[in-house]
Amino acid sequence: MLLAAAMLLSGCSGNSAEQYLKSGKAKLQASDLRGAAIEFRNALQKDASLAEARFLLGSALLRQGDARSAYAELERAERQGYDANLVVPLLARALSQQGRHEEVLIRFAQATLNEPGGMAALQLSLARAHLAGGQAEPAEASVRQALDAVPGLPEALQLQARIIARRGDVPAAIARAQGLIAADPKSDSNWLTLGDLQQAAGQADAARRSYAQAIQLNPAAAQGYASLLPLLMSAGDLPGATATLAALEKVDAGSVLTRYYKAWIKLEQGELQVAQELGENLLKQSPDNVDLLYLAGAVEARRNSLDRAVDLLGKAVAAAPEPLRPRMLLAQTLLRRGDADKCLQTLQPLLKRDPAPAEALVLAAAATARGGDGAKAEQWLARAVDADPQNVQGRVGLAVARIGRGEVDEGLKQLRAVGASTPDLTPDTTLVDQLARLRRFDAALEALRVLEAKPEGKLVAEMLRGRLELARDNVAQAREAFDAVLKADAANTQATAALAGLDLADRRPEAARARFQKLLEKDPANSAARSALLRLEIDRGASSDQLVAMARQAVKLVPGSRELRLDLIRVLLSKPDARQAAEVAQESVNLLGDDPELLAALGQAQLLGGEANLASKSFTRLLALKPKLPQAHLWLAQAYRQAGDNARALRALKHGVEVLPDEPALYRSEALLLNADGQPAQALQVARQLQARDKAGWQGLALEGDVLARQERFDEAVHAYTAALVRNPAGALAVGLHQALVRAGRADAALAFERKRLADEPRDSRFISYLAETALRARRLDVAEARFRQALALQPQNPALLNNLAWVMGRQGRADAALDFADRAVTLAPRQPDFWDTLAEIRAAATQYDAAVQAQQQALALAPENHLHRLHLASYLLQAGKREQAKAELTRLAQLGARFDLQAEVQRMLATL
Repeated sequence: MLLAAAMLLSGCSGNSAEQYLKSGKAKLQASDLRGAAIEFRNALQKDASLAEARFLLGSALLRQGDARSAYAELERAERQGYDANLVVPLLARALSQQGRHEEVLIRFAQATLNEPGGMAALQLSLARAHLAGGQAEPAEASVRQALDAVPGLPEALQLQARIIARRGDVPAAIARAQGLIAADPKSDSNWLTLGDLQQAAGQADAARRSYAQAIQLNPAAAQGYASLLPLLMSAGDLPGATATLAALEKVDAGSVLTRYYKAWIKLEQGELQVAQELGENLLKQSPDNVDLLYLAGAVEARRNSLDRAVDLLGKAVAAAPEPLRPRMLLAQTLLRRGDADKCLQTLQPLLKRDPAPAEALVLAAAATARGGDGAKAEQWLARAVDADPQNVQGRVGLAVARIGRGEVDEGLKQLRAVGASTPDLTPDTTLVDQLARLRRFDAALEALRVLEAKPEGKLVAEMLRGRLELARDNVAQAREAFDAVLKADAANTQATAALAGLDLADRRPEAARARFQKLLEKDPANSAARSALLRLEIDRGASSDQLVAMARQAVKLVPGSRELRLDLIRVLLSKPDARQAAEVAQESVNLLGDDPELLAALGQAQLLGGEANLASKSFTRLLALKPKLPQAHLWLAQAYRQAGDNARALRALKHGVEVLPDEPALYRSEALLLNADGQPAQALQVARQLQARDKAGWQGLALEGDVLARQERFDEAVHAYTAALVRNPAGALAVGLHQALVRAGRADAALAFERKRLADEPRDSRFISYLAETALRARRLDVAEARFRQALALQPQNPALLNNLAWVMGRQGRADAALDFADRAVTLAPRQPDFWDTLAEIRAAATQYDAAVQAQQQALALAPENHLHRLHLASYLLQAGKREQAKAELTRLAQLGARFDLQAEVQRMLATL
């Protein structure tokens, strides 16, 4: 029964192929392209041999902007014998719209059609292909053939005007387009041509009016909106661009053009994931289209996926070498990736132009300066100014370079001249910064008066005034300036942060907190304010759970904020919850791309979570972005070492030394790893390699001392440290020498060195603290106390010194005197659980048992996996008479079994309950 019913339904359901074809034609006539395509597909399902349906489907898809699918259908129609006069011109156009211009020329350059309209359309596609390859003469010849086929063809006349512009005579091209408009003022395509030419001439306002006229003449056509959109975006008019996109979506929401510009606008709005999805979907349809490659590359560059961006932009530039924007973005991305040489190679075709674009010359200067050739960089800047005497970046760069080489007054004079010639604020703000750096404060204040007279300059000037007054220690005047900024712009994050900083300096954290909370009431998605508020809570000593909840809420409100995601990762790592931190970091990299800080955080979280192999992959990706970041090489070696692969760790460090031959930390890690790996001679060889490169003259000797000390060759280590100290009297070297003397059994020499060091360097807090810690380990508490007091006199706000002094005094039975030091330590460092543990111990010793319990609970909240802190809490609960609570804590410890090695003490305390 079921089979029979199915057969019955299939036999009598639906229209015939001819009916679908007729319906599709009607929809095509009504410009319902999507509906027409559906009907043509239905027709082909009924009868796949219908060449006309195949051709019309290709035509509809091409008009929708799906050139790749259109080409496939049109090829099938051609194979089925459809009229070449109709199908060949559309095949050429489909290839052209995909950016496959060379294929257009190879396949159709010799083609001949019988129908004049088809021949003219084909010749116009050939002309565009020639133009894309920079060949103006063959393009002009193709246009003439189109006009021979169809005299007066508007599309050919418009393309002729564009060719004139390509030859360099833009005014003549504009005059030609104006002539076309005079002949046919109601043609929207004539107005579009004029707008494009005006835009090429730098007449942005005129172009905007021409596009608006085209839209008015034909509001149902997408091209007018599509032409106006990039003009609005380049002018920074994002609201105008958004409104224009909304109008375009009403006309044709699903077209390639609509989705293309929607992706650009989403990119400008910071909605990177949406922009990426739109761009990737478009690129799947036309993987060789230059505009789509450029769009996708721009999205990946903004996401900090620099390798992917370079790949996409490289393809765009290879397919169309002439356009400026893709090549400039490729060069900028290469420079961001650290490839200054490749950046310069990419810029070469632009730099060889006469004149070269000023922005390319400025970028070449930045790449050259990155390579350390300041003189050559200055030459590029000079060429930029020659090419465009009004180029602000070039002129400012030349002035700053002049100041840098000692021609201070001339450089400052240049900055003033540049500032006087432009409404741009860059030269004025640079002038103020340079004067402040030179501590010419009166001149800087005068420069601020010039800045505030400029349009948009007053708020910037007030902000700079506040910073300038702070540099002069005029706190009241600084407050006044920052308050003035907030009065004009209540949502100004920079001024709020500056005033909050002053509140904190005055020890008014609640006032600082209130400022950021007020700012968030106006702008809940303000990521800078949320990050600052989180730091205030950290300083206040909020619990890990509170901080994590706060950071998660911030990320939920502003999911695209890199800074807030880093905040969340950091508080999870400090909790510590490495697994969750790694999950958030991975999610962040997936969302925002290969950002160096996010990759670093991901790798560190993976390392802490015991996922060394995954960490090595993250650090490898980081190194691809930042090959000259020393810490990245060190992290990668650490990951390999944690995975048990010392050989790869050593290779990573050797590679780091090759890339950064003057980075002491890399030599140090390599030498110490070789030493630990049973290769002592090679370790010393690395230390001596550093000595050969060491411009300071002491770092290689210090490393040699460290290596020898680890090999227990203490007398030789003494020699190395002594030689290093001659070149640099640093406290760390003094510590190394003293330790080597002691371990060599030369107690008298160690004591003599100690006395001499204290006489020569009485303010060496590092050495004095070391002496205190040494006395503490030897249980010489009176000596330790004296040394800690001596170090504290030099660093009165050092929380570690305060904590250690408090602990020593408490152990000597002077708890009441120690309390002040312990309280000061936790006030300065409220996130240090060990400091709270010390405070609790001292409060208990002073018989302040309830206060001891509170302090120990804070220590445990900050480090919930520290079982010794829990044991201390149980002890203080017992002393406070809170037996049930003490029993609960002890029971938790007992359940740990062998994982806590003080079970005997736990059982002893439980027996008392």
